[in-house]
Amino acid sequence: MRQSLDALLGHDLGLARETVAGDAAINRQRRLLEQEALLVLAAYQPAGQDLRMIGASMEMVAELERIGDYAADVAGILLIHPEEEFPAVLVEHVAAMGEAATAMLSDAMGSYGRGDAAAARAVAARDDQVDALQRAMIEAIVGLILIEPEAAAPGMALSWIAHHYERVADRATNIAERVVYIATGDTPDLD
Repeated sequence: MRQSLDALLGHDLGLARETVAGDAAINRQRRLLEQEALLVLAAYQPAGQDLRMIGASMEMVAELERIGDYAADVAGILLIHPEEEFPAVLVEHVAAMGEAATAMLSDAMGSYGRGDAAAARAVAARDDQVDALQRAMIEAIVGLILIEPEAAAPGMALSWIAHHYERVADRATNIAERVVYIATGDTPDLD
């Protein structure tokens, strides 16, 4: 996530290529972690919180892999439009979304590491903030296109990037829900 955001902000195509290439390693790691979790389930037959931890962690691994896909997709958009000068005002909006989504992800993973259900709920509560940033982004794109029709193509590219960052926030919320489940046994719907 950080790489995709840095590539966008610096229009760094080398970093964008590195982000796209890194997605394959994330996919391999997901498969390895899932295999390890299945081995633990078969060998130790855990129960209670241990079973919740393994099952929820497998779901979280899938969420993290998907977040890696979103980061690669953002980088891919930059590579599709290598010569594109994105309007600075729109990049600022997208960067705010990317920063908020990345912070949510980091905090969700921190709550997982601590087993902190309250912190996980606080992460999920921030999803509305990212949704509001996305709505503001769409309004900014439409406003700019009305004034500068030639901004339509870069505006649409940035709207896709914004969509990916909004999805990261949704995935961070899903991770937060799994943290609450691990800690409490409850299966909340925090979005």
